[in-house]
Amino acid sequence: MTGRLQLIEQKLIAIDPAGFQNLCDTYLMMREEGVRSFNRTGSQLGKQKTKIGTPDSFVRLHDNKLACIEYTTQAESKVLKIKADIEKCLDEEKTGVPAEKLDQIVICFNSRLTMEEEVEIQGYAQQLGKRIDLIGIDTLAIEIQSKYLLLSRDFLGIPIETGQILPFDKFISEYNNKAHQLSTPLDNEFLHREKELQELLGSLESTDLLIVSGAPGIGKTKIGVKVIQEFIELNPSYVSFAIAKKGVDILDDLKIQLKVDRDYILLIDDANRQLSNFTQILGVFKEGRKGRIKILVTVRNYALDDVKNLTFDLEKEVIDLKKFSDEEIIQIISSDSFKIHNHEYQKRIVVLSDGNARLAVMASRLANMKHEEFLIGDVSDLFDSYFGTFMSDFDLFNDRKVLKVLGIISFFFSINRNDKSLLESIFQLFEIGYYDFNEAIEELHKRELIEVQFNRVRISEQVMATYFFYKVFIKDQILSFNILINNFFPAMKSRFKDSIIPANNSFGYENVFTKIHQDLNIYLQRKSEDEDAALDFLDLFWFYLPEDTLAYFHTKISELPEPDSLDYMTKYEINDFVFEKERTLDFISRFFNHITSCFDTAVLLGFEFIRKKPEHLPEFIRRIKETLIFSHQDERLGFKRQVDFIKILIEKANNGNAHYLAAFFDLSKFFLKQSFHVTEGGRNHSISWYEYPLPFYRVTEDLRASIWRKLFLSFDEFPHEVYEVIKDFRPSYHELEPEVMDFDLGLLVPFVSENFSPMIFKYAHCVQEMIYRFDREDRITNRSYRELKQKFLTEDYLSYRKLDWDKFRDKEEFEFDNWEEYGALKSEELKSYFLFGDESEFPKLFTAIENIQCVKVRDYFPAGQSVDIIIEENFKKNNELGFLLFQKILGEFPKGLQFPHRGISAIARCSPSWCLKIWSELEQWENENSLYWKICFFRLLPTDFIDKFYCDRLLDLIESIDRYTYLYVEDFSRFNLIDKDFSKTVLSKISKKNDDLGLVIAFEDDVFEKNLDLFDADYVLISKSYFQQFRINHSQIFDFKGKGIEAIFQSYPGFLMDFVHQLEEIERNGRGGKDISFGFVWKYEGVDEIITEVSDFLVENDRYLGYRYHAHSILFKELDQESSKKGYSFVQKEIEKHCKDSKKIQVYFQTIRSCFKENFDVAFLDFLAINSDLELFKSIDWIGNAGVMWGDVSFGEINAKRWANILELVNKFDDKLAMIPIKNFLKKRIESEYKFAEYERERKFSTPDW
Repeated sequence: MTGRLQLIEQKLIAIDPAGFQNLCDTYLMMREEGVRSFNRTGSQLGKQKTKIGTPDSFVRLHDNKLACIEYTTQAESKVLKIKADIEKCLDEEKTGVPAEKLDQIVICFNSRLTMEEEVEIQGYAQQLGKRIDLIGIDTLAIEIQSKYLLLSRDFLGIPIETGQILPFDKFISEYNNKAHQLSTPLDNEFLHREKELQELLGSLESTDLLIVSGAPGIGKTKIGVKVIQEFIELNPSYVSFAIAKKGVDILDDLKIQLKVDRDYILLIDDANRQLSNFTQILGVFKEGRKGRIKILVTVRNYALDDVKNLTFDLEKEVIDLKKFSDEEIIQIISSDSFKIHNHEYQKRIVVLSDGNARLAVMASRLANMKHEEFLIGDVSDLFDSYFGTFMSDFDLFNDRKVLKVLGIISFFFSINRNDKSLLESIFQLFEIGYYDFNEAIEELHKRELIEVQFNRVRISEQVMATYFFYKVFIKDQILSFNILINNFFPAMKSRFKDSIIPANNSFGYENVFTKIHQDLNIYLQRKSEDEDAALDFLDLFWFYLPEDTLAYFHTKISELPEPDSLDYMTKYEINDFVFEKERTLDFISRFFNHITSCFDTAVLLGFEFIRKKPEHLPEFIRRIKETLIFSHQDERLGFKRQVDFIKILIEKANNGNAHYLAAFFDLSKFFLKQSFHVTEGGRNHSISWYEYPLPFYRVTEDLRASIWRKLFLSFDEFPHEVYEVIKDFRPSYHELEPEVMDFDLGLLVPFVSENFSPMIFKYAHCVQEMIYRFDREDRITNRSYRELKQKFLTEDYLSYRKLDWDKFRDKEEFEFDNWEEYGALKSEELKSYFLFGDESEFPKLFTAIENIQCVKVRDYFPAGQSVDIIIEENFKKNNELGFLLFQKILGEFPKGLQFPHRGISAIARCSPSWCLKIWSELEQWENENSLYWKICFFRLLPTDFIDKFYCDRLLDLIESIDRYTYLYVEDFSRFNLIDKDFSKTVLSKISKKNDDLGLVIAFEDDVFEKNLDLFDADYVLISKSYFQQFRINHSQIFDFKGKGIEAIFQSYPGFLMDFVHQLEEIERNGRGGKDISFGFVWKYEGVDEIITEVSDFLVENDRYLGYRYHAHSILFKELDQESSKKGYSFVQKEIEKHCKDSKKIQVYFQTIRSCFKENFDVAFLDFLAINSDLELFKSIDWIGNAGVMWGDVSFGEINAKRWANILELVNKFDDKLAMIPIKNFLKKRIESEYKFAEYERERKFSTPDW
């Protein structure tokens, strides 16, 4: 039994006699066919009243038979009443008609008979020889419900149901059919959104009103349906309905469908389109009911605030549903429903749909129809179909006025309707009337093609803006692009960029070019005399005016003077030319991104610029590598860009052009790579990376062969350059492509065998490294390189191998399980191989050092470690020979050699005389590293050998420091045995040099934490040294835990005040103060005055550490429980003492918020008890800084809620009268924050982050 049938029965039971008679008369007239006449003798004409008489009505039927009708609403003694009515109809005195003329008696009653009662009445009629028709409440109710619904409205006051409250299966069916199956079906496979689904399910369990907001086409309805379906499975007592907008009032449907004792969950889809329905549903939602109602609302994000305003007084949860990510769109279109697996197709669909699942579905179907044409063709038909389908009741494409306005909004994206200057310009330029413009806006808003809020108009989606801009200004030229560009460029250059480039990518270069080319030419001619304006224009439109762009730069390059130097360098650092680009190369290199008729010209023009400006070759090399990287797109086009470029490069290099040849050698390394790390800009400022392995096709084979041939032919004249290319030819495991490598080795190995000499170490090393590297790769089938192994296994290479440390390579020679074992084995090998009998054997080591430095330019550690072990071992075996070896090494290899710690330690510790010898050697050694070596010597100097001589030498050394130096000052305490003031003298010298010369001589913070005695109780030196180190010591986070400060404080409490006086300078010199903590002070007794003094200073100076924390907080950071009690008690007393000083109160409460958050409420109320002055209250920022937040955040709303929390605290204060002014202020402040939130929403609406 439906709710409507029940309601009909209820209304029939309650109906009055006159109303019942009127209803039944109408019912019988509608039911009976061929009625010749109907007479309502029991009703007063023109009135809703009955009159006494028999019968109540009579009717002459089609066969001329007569029937009497009686009506009764009597509930008691029904059988007696009906029998009496029958008797009256047969009473000639009452009817004036003989009984035999009466064929039938009809009895209508609004109650129910039992079977026994019905049989009794029918038997009574048969005894009288008359047919009787009993029409009771059940017959009436069902007939009205099923056949005569209008009677329920006209006589019972029950409205006819509008079909807006739909069971889910019917809602899904209607939704799927609504757009001829072009929208995403609601009953297809549910993909993604699993995280959001669980979040929404959890929210439905805890709240009765859930709002899901988001952009159009992202699946709000789909996930709403899915959430409710899963909720019903978990909560079977609920009945689900969906509310569908039908344009009529829904209140009566609600009364009919929703029983007060049942549980319901309602989906209100697109609430922004049915706010009146939503308002009426909320009325039912708020009613007292036995059953529960849960509501899930979907709403477009631009209208979210309207929904929030309607529900401001209700508990709710709002969840913002983001667009589908590119990955999610790809998984949707690659599902079994669409089977789009080709990467290029997927990429194009992702761009076209922009996270809109509807468009992705349509684009997938189009791709399956058009195939290859889809990738390069015009897809405007897709959008014609998309928008035409959804506007089936509105002929959008033939309404030029509406299309004009839509095109204008698409270009400007957002228009402020209060901007009279802009609007008047638009009206005049595009010949649109004020009323036409606004009527079009209303129509477009109704169709949800645009969004209107804050008196601003904006396009609903970025893809829509692209399409309608293209359609109106380019494809159909409904509005003039020439007018647009001449009046709004360059002021709105970004809007041209965001309109033209997407239109080009979506609808094809030729389709855009042919329509706007003439307009662009005219504009450029007008700006030809203004170089800056012309360049600004070409910066955006160079792709449509390539010849003009190249002609401009050709003229500029031609005017450059011939170069003074022809030194063509190619090296550059990783960050070079990233932020600053040479303008000419920037423009020219843009042509390298595409294959056009201008590609070759641009390459030649770029190299001509380099010929004139050799210093820019490194940047040009970088631009070439960035733009000519191999990719999937190049593969589809046969790698034509790369092939054409290499052809030009080799041809010009063969003609003796030095700048081409220099570029060739550098670029060969790039073009001979076998895999390329491709970085591509994605949508919405995203960046994507992928590895592109080079396929082995005929075109790539020929390309690589041409590069190798040119290299081999250049070897005689440029052996070093060719060697560098071959040396660096080392694709890693992930980069190596077996087929390509086999091909390359087939060319490379014969050349190396014939042209590389084993007697030249770098060649031998190069070959052996190549063999070792390729032997580790099991995917290579061409092993011809192994034939070179013995030929290039020279004595020099073997010596190099001994000296070099390579754990992985040496696995071939040693058995070891860890680094320690390897180190021991390697050390023994070095000691054995390089243990010399006399000086004549030294060259073996020196040659090995030279060779290792030759091939490991930036890696001296292996040689240094080996040399250290060799010096130590030779000295131990033969002091004189070992020391001579050290002297020779010091003289032969002054650059790059690391400090031989073990060797010098062995010599220095051998005896005082040997110690003096090695010092003498170091003292006279002039080298960039000599200062460091001397400092290291004094760390190794045995304590027993220290005397006045070494004390003087160390002081002289410190005096000679003229660069950044790190000293281990604790080691100097050993020298105090000779001179008790030595450490203090050293520390004084360090402090003086740091101050006077601006040097950075740093030392460890342990000196202050554990060795303050080194300063000999000189507080001035202690404090000065500490502050110097705190500012300059960046080799570590100096005194990060504050142990040094605490140690000085224990001996000199006044140091705390000196420290806070230095805060500003500390921060100015780059050392932030956020990590500083004075929390230790609360552990000590008798320092209250110092704490108060420091507190007052910090408050008065009003300094902040970082963006959030006041410097005063450093007194209360990192407190244990006992210290926390003391610290908070101190702040309380300060608040009482300075309760009228707004500046101090501000700081104290900032400290409470950051360090005693849990005490804020109590402290706040305590303060109001001692000072509730309004002006002072207003001067204090009671909520503080909200901090850094990410995502869709409204600071206005956040601050409004935080001020509301303050108001809630004020409401708890006992003296209500005293709080009246403060409460009034807080309410205005909250209102102000909400106004700012409104401004934030308006700003976001006009510039959405799509």
